[in-house]
Amino acid sequence: MSELIIAPDAPSAAGPYSPGLVVGDWIFLSGQGGFDPDTVADQTTRAFRNVEALLRAAGASLDDVVFCLVHLRDLAQFDEFNASYTQQFPGRVKPVRTTVGCDLVAGMRVEVTVVARRPGRAASAVTPAGK
Repeated sequence: MSELIIAPDAPSAAGPYSPGLVVGDWIFLSGQGGFDPDTVADQTTRAFRNVEALLRAAGASLDDVVFCLVHLRDLAQFDEFNASYTQQFPGRVKPVRTTVGCDLVAGMRVEVTVVARRPGRAASAVTPAGK
């Protein structure tokens, strides 16, 4: 059974998809971006603020992230992105990550999708999907 993640401090889905789902102890988030900032570093930081809001609503944090899929509009900006990304995970063990170059919508320079393992339940933050 899937549970929809509700996070009032994260952007709503811009299309026919869920911003995040909890399935058992696993959390799956749709791609999060930062639309307003101009730089890749600032958009990366904003994307992770959105990720954190969704994870918090599901009873987790960035410490629980096990996988990141990153879409980067311009791979020439990888070093700038990577410097900001590194600040999001200051510990020794980092999530596994795949970074790909691609076109992105709405002026986004970076989009981050994560999978995390939830350490506990936050029943008030999630509802069964489709309800």
